[in-house]
Amino acid sequence: MIEIKDLTKKYGNQVVLDGFSHKFSGHGITCLLGASGSGKSTLLNLLAGFDREYNGDIIVAGQNIASLSAEALSDYRKRTIGFVFQEYHLLTGYTVLENILLAAELACQDEVKNKEWALSLLRRLGIEEKANEKMENLSGGQKQRVAIARALAGDPKLILADEPTGALDRKTADEIMGILSEIAQERPVLIITHDQKICDYADEIITIEDGRCKVWKETANKAAASLAQTDGQRQVSVSMPKRALLNFRVHFKRFLGISLAVTIAICAVLMSFSSQNMIEEKIRGFEEKNTAFAWGRIMLEDGNTAEQLLSMLGQFSDINQYYAQYPIPKCSISFAQRDVSIPSKQFGSVSTESMNIGVMPRDGEIAITPSLAKQFAEDIRTLIGKEITFTCGNYSKRLNISGIYNGSFDDFYLDAGTEQEMYRTFQANDSPISIAYQVKGFNEVLEIEAQLIDKGLTPVTAAKQVESLKETFTQLQTLFVIVSGFIVVIALSICIMLLMKKARMRAGEMGVLMALGYRRKQIQQMLLYESLFLSALSVMTTVLVSLLLTALSEILPVRIAPIQFVLSMCGTVLLVWLTTAVSNAKLLKTDPATVLRQ
Repeated sequence: MIEIKDLTKKYGNQVVLDGFSHKFSGHGITCLLGASGSGKSTLLNLLAGFDREYNGDIIVAGQNIASLSAEALSDYRKRTIGFVFQEYHLLTGYTVLENILLAAELACQDEVKNKEWALSLLRRLGIEEKANEKMENLSGGQKQRVAIARALAGDPKLILADEPTGALDRKTADEIMGILSEIAQERPVLIITHDQKICDYADEIITIEDGRCKVWKETANKAAASLAQTDGQRQVSVSMPKRALLNFRVHFKRFLGISLAVTIAICAVLMSFSSQNMIEEKIRGFEEKNTAFAWGRIMLEDGNTAEQLLSMLGQFSDINQYYAQYPIPKCSISFAQRDVSIPSKQFGSVSTESMNIGVMPRDGEIAITPSLAKQFAEDIRTLIGKEITFTCGNYSKRLNISGIYNGSFDDFYLDAGTEQEMYRTFQANDSPISIAYQVKGFNEVLEIEAQLIDKGLTPVTAAKQVESLKETFTQLQTLFVIVSGFIVVIALSICIMLLMKKARMRAGEMGVLMALGYRRKQIQQMLLYESLFLSALSVMTTVLVSLLLTALSEILPVRIAPIQFVLSMCGTVLLVWLTTAVSNAKLLKTDPATVLRQ
């Protein structure tokens, strides 16, 4: 038995129901007539427990639904109410059987029994052959039959039908009303309609006039046996991961679009990493090839002694090595049975020299000028890597030619180790003339020079060239970051738009789930699992695209470090969860009464 006592409902200052009272029959069809805006849908929402802001009492099976908690209201809709909507509100992408099982699984956990029960309902309604057909392939009448089957799937005590024939032709409408009449022999069926012809099937006809109930046709039998309250009903645990997986399959194209947008964003970040790595790789290669940039020279003048300067340089943590330089006596270089003498000299700053071929000397190497090289070979390029014998006074050593630098007369530079070995053979005879030092890396050149200048010294370095190169490198890095950031913003915008569009499209689905009796916590759990599946798909697409980019590294300049790859995967998951959290929060706030009317 459904009994409504002195029900009053307002929207702001507008009174829709004003002391509405009525006792419904325990079975049969009750037609609720009235013009649009008279309060028919409002009454249905109140009976369903969608709207709880009212005065008065709604008693169903001896229970006042105003006293029910949110979870108890979900159980009430699950066990007591079956909905049949004018617009069907069947889930597209799902089959007929899947739509019915959506409600059946709330009443029973046995999949086999649920399927048998769903098929029996379809058989009863004459559309068993459509069980595996997608909803979008059915006619209006077939969809309404499916909607009725879904409403009956949980074996509810009361059927609420909102304009169930409004979108159907007369013949199909009569067929649907015949089905509802048969169902009404077992339980009450409340039909909201504005179609007077539907009233031919009614056992009871009521209208809402001035917010109150007016009975036009009344059932003699008000028995309520079919609505007796059953105590201790067993809770049925619904598998939300399974439902989330089904949703993921049905909405796979949308999820794939979102995952691709996320992948584009993450790959833009990876390419930014790659550009940074390539620039750093170029810098390292430049440093290895142009070791001269790391060197500087300080002349011994203005009262500074070698001991003072060496002590001062020892306080700099960014200086690798430093040593005193002395005048060089007459030396000679022997190669290919030729012996060339070089007058006495003193080394300048290696950082001021520019290379013609090869690199400045490293361990066990020597660099020479073109005029000196021409005395050993017509094609001076062939000398790179060749071994010569270097002799200076009592010092002699075999060295490899590392490069040809642009000096204007016969000259050479030794690697730092060889130079210091040579000094030890004759430095007792002379006083040092300068101090040479080497900083740790390309980035420290300007900093060390600035600190030395602050101390009143005038170092000879390649600071201007280094500053120019660093500026170029910085501009390249900034350009890559800006371009990557732009791509990330676009990809994220696409991702968010897709998620918002998905949220709007799925709002009806959330309303249907709530109407069937799914709790918000269950829906939240389902959405969380969907986010998990989307994360897995996004990671998979990101990995595939990243591997493709890596495979094309011979063609595309891609350099991604393993740690950056791992961080990008973590970023993918985080990005998906952050973006879906906004979408899911919106879906969880869905008002079923609102979306089901749309």
